[in-house]
Amino acid sequence: MINQNNIEILKNELNFNTNDKTKEKLNLWEDFFVEYNSHTNLMSKKDVDVLFEKHVFDSLAILKWKKFKNFRRILDVGTGGGFPGVILAICFPSVEIIANDSRIKKINFIKEIKEKLKLENLSVLYSRIEDAPKQNADLIVSRAVGKMINVYEDSKKHISSKGSFLIYKSKLKDEEMQTFKAKYKDAKFEVIPYKLPLKENYERNLIILKS
Repeated sequence: MINQNNIEILKNELNFNTNDKTKEKLNLWEDFFVEYNSHTNLMSKKDVDVLFEKHVFDSLAILKWKKFKNFRRILDVGTGGGFPGVILAICFPSVEIIANDSRIKKINFIKEIKEKLKLENLSVLYSRIEDAPKQNADLIVSRAVGKMINVYEDSKKHISSKGSFLIYKSKLKDEEMQTFKAKYKDAKFEVIPYKLPLKENYERNLIILKS
C-alpha cells in the first residue's frame, strides 16, 4: 500500500504532497491493480512487488520537469497498465488525461479503474495512435513503449501548436537522440536524469523535445 514511507519519498524526492483523498485513491487503485493482475497479465509478478518504486514513483517523476504543471491536456501514448496516465489522473484531478492503447485487455482495465475511482478527468482512447483522430494535446507523454523517433512520428499530429513531447527512458537515450537528430536536424532536447527509490542503482531519464 501507499504507506508513510512512500509519501515521504514523494515529498522529499519530487516535492509532491499527497493529500488524504489522493492517498485513498492510490490505495484503492493499488488494491484493484494487484487483484486484476492476478487474472489478467498487466505486468510481471516481479514488478508488482515494486509497484510503487518502479511504476508509481516513475510516473510521478515527471514533476522533476518544472514546466509540467503548465499543461492541462495530456495524452499518454501506449499507457499499458496506466503508467503514467492513470497515476497522473489520480494525483492531478484538474488535468485532463487521455490514456491511449491499442491492446484491448489494457484498455478494459483502464475503463474499469476509471469507473471504480470515478476519474472524471480521465478519457480512454482505444486505437493505434497513428489512426486516432487528432487529440490537440498540450503534452504527449510515453513510457516503455518503443523508440523515441517512432513514438514521436506516430503521435506528432496530436500535439497542439504550442504543445510538447516527453518520453521516459532508461538506457540507449544517447543513441536514440542521435537517430532522432539524423532525421530532424534542428531537434534539441532537455534531459532530466533521476533514480528510482530502489536498492539497486536504477537510472531513468525524462527526455523532452524542445520546441
